[in-house]
Amino acid sequence: MISKLFKLVAVLAIVLMALSADGCPQEAPQSFVSQNGLLSQKQFDAAQEAFEEVETPQRGLGVHFNESSCLGCHARPSDRGLPGGSSPVTELRAGHLGGANEFIPAPGGTLITAKAVGEAIPEIKALPDSENVRDRFITPSLLGAGFVECVADETLRRIAREQATQSGGRIRGLVREVPILEAPEKTGVGRFGWAAQHASLLSFSADAYRNEIGITSPLEPKDNTFLGQPVDDGVADPEDTGGKFGKDVELFTDFMRALSAPPRLLPTGQKEREEIEGGFKVFNSIGCSVCHLPELVTAKTGSLVNGGAFRVPKALGNKRFHPYGDFLLHDVGTGPNILREGMPPEAGKKVRTAALWGMGARIANGDPLLHDGSARTLEEAVQRHKNSAAQEAEKFQRLSERERTRLLKFLRSL
Repeated sequence: MISKLFKLVAVLAIVLMALSADGCPQEAPQSFVSQNGLLSQKQFDAAQEAFEEVETPQRGLGVHFNESSCLGCHARPSDRGLPGGSSPVTELRAGHLGGANEFIPAPGGTLITAKAVGEAIPEIKALPDSENVRDRFITPSLLGAGFVECVADETLRRIAREQATQSGGRIRGLVREVPILEAPEKTGVGRFGWAAQHASLLSFSADAYRNEIGITSPLEPKDNTFLGQPVDDGVADPEDTGGKFGKDVELFTDFMRALSAPPRLLPTGQKEREEIEGGFKVFNSIGCSVCHLPELVTAKTGSLVNGGAFRVPKALGNKRFHPYGDFLLHDVGTGPNILREGMPPEAGKKVRTAALWGMGARIANGDPLLHDGSARTLEEAVQRHKNSAAQEAEKFQRLSERERTRLLKFLRSL
């Protein structure tokens, strides 16, 4: 039986949407095995093939790189699932503190690649001991990324303002305005990556293709360096040609936009469902939902996002989805030691809220938690919350055994 709380939430959502010009939003498709309807099956198959393709030095694989394919980091969340999930694979970022205790990136940038072609020395093995501020970042999931991209910038800005109001100023997500590579001189609200460093999936794709795999494109035309020193991989730049922004970059983007949202892992028994429903109430009562938002709605079909470079298609427009995240930066005491390139000083120690959708599959796969993979259990991840989330962590500690059990069952159902 659906609880009175769930009924109230549903009724309020319907009433609010009925007042809008777009009407009631549709539920976003949820699946590990099928796309969201954005592409034809032929188009989706071609995009998936590009996403899974293993690159070679002949095609421009960087002399220094982290993985040779997108699939190398973004695993399948289930045996039958599509690629694009999270994984325990981590990337290393490094730097050091200067005289005024300011963070200074390692030569060539904070990202330190782990692999190299042939007999070349991997960058990670040559990293000087003086670059002693280091942190690792696990691979985040891409499932449902198209819906995240199509949330209006103003929606995320409004969430930050509402958080401050709800918490008396204690909690307010940092809205990071970032450049959009495909829309020169335009910016948008960052939402992708642990540092919310990209607003668009096209920018995200070009960045990852260059930095993680070492292949350049019209949006990222310069090769990676070796700790700041130029390296020639023998293939003319940009290496990804075809289309306006690079054939592969555009196919990666199509693939990510077409991924469905991760489905819930709900039991069939009524008693277990009631336990999970009770866990959702606990989740709300201790304040987790202030940052781990249960629901967002995308912009209406035809809206322009990404600085006007992308028009929201019907498959992604006016869709309700459930990320359990706000895609903003917060200091909850679990954040990184690294201040990435382009981040303002006030972003230090802040990390993008971990979206909790797909948590059940991650737990089942034994994937680690928090941005650096340092937490092995849900309990540890929650208890590590401090600073702006200290009150919520303390409330978790004070839960009865029954309440805590229900909350953890709810989290494992996401």
